[in-house]
Amino acid sequence: MVRRVALNLGLVDRPGGRKIHKSPVPRVGGIALYFGGLIGALPFLSDNHETVGLLLAATFVMLIGLLDDLIDLQARIKLAGQIIGCLILLAAGVKIDFVTDFIAGKGLVALGLLTWPLTLLWVIGLTNTVNLVDGVDGLAGGIVFIALSTLLAVRLVTPHLHDPELIGNVLVLTASTMGALLAFLRYNIYPAVIFMGDSGAYFLGFMTAALSVAGATKGSILFPLVVPLIALGLPVLDVFFAILRRYSKKVPIFQADKEHLHHRLLQKGFSQRDTTRFLWMVSACFGFVAVLAADIPHRGIQIFSAIFLVIMILLCVSFFLRKTGVNK
Repeated sequence: MVRRVALNLGLVDRPGGRKIHKSPVPRVGGIALYFGGLIGALPFLSDNHETVGLLLAATFVMLIGLLDDLIDLQARIKLAGQIIGCLILLAAGVKIDFVTDFIAGKGLVALGLLTWPLTLLWVIGLTNTVNLVDGVDGLAGGIVFIALSTLLAVRLVTPHLHDPELIGNVLVLTASTMGALLAFLRYNIYPAVIFMGDSGAYFLGFMTAALSVAGATKGSILFPLVVPLIALGLPVLDVFFAILRRYSKKVPIFQADKEHLHHRLLQKGFSQRDTTRFLWMVSACFGFVAVLAADIPHRGIQIFSAIFLVIMILLCVSFFLRKTGVNK
């Protein structure tokens, strides 16, 4: 439905510049992701102010992305919108209060006044990270789906680490977002007939960051940072190296280039389809590492994850060697 409306209204992303698609493609798929996830979740949500705040903040950030899709907002306006969305989240009580005491090697340290800036940095950083990795059909959606699957699985097997009053809603919203993503990927994998646009990338990034923060108890050192950071290791590292690369070249860190990991694979001769598949596989490796890093009391789950991590690494290496060998 969104695709048809976008085509009729001319809301399409046209080829040119850094873009690798060959024909105009509707660019407002974030609307479908937003409503699909919301409709899936609403019947199962209980009423609490943290959840209301999270949904209001995610809605606001999605609308900022949608405006950018429609009228191409300036970077500072987009950043201001993301900050406002994050402030709504913080006002609702969804924030990072504690971090691991890395000096002592155990226990937690209350952040105090640093709670707000650290939460802002985490949420806004992850929101833009998902947007930056959205460069090949199906890539960003698949990576977020794998990360959300990891977070959902870890939370299901570590109920002792989460707030019992809020975790039910967090699980529902995680699962509903995954459901909307799974349906969306049917139309977004190569050759894509609709793009998620900034509305979708901002919504997915913001929701993933917010859901990783929400529901963590004061006794947890795994959430909101450790497990999500590992699960999203691929896009986080890609953006980290992009910042270093641009800094070393003395260009603005927000200046776009064609040196992201997916661009490099395309330059090596990978097709769009192969690039997406390979990076999905690498993301799955990070997901299994995140499970191994979690404080899961069931030893069988850890052994299972370790075995599949080794298998997935071997598959990644084999896939990469085969594709680069074929393309020489």
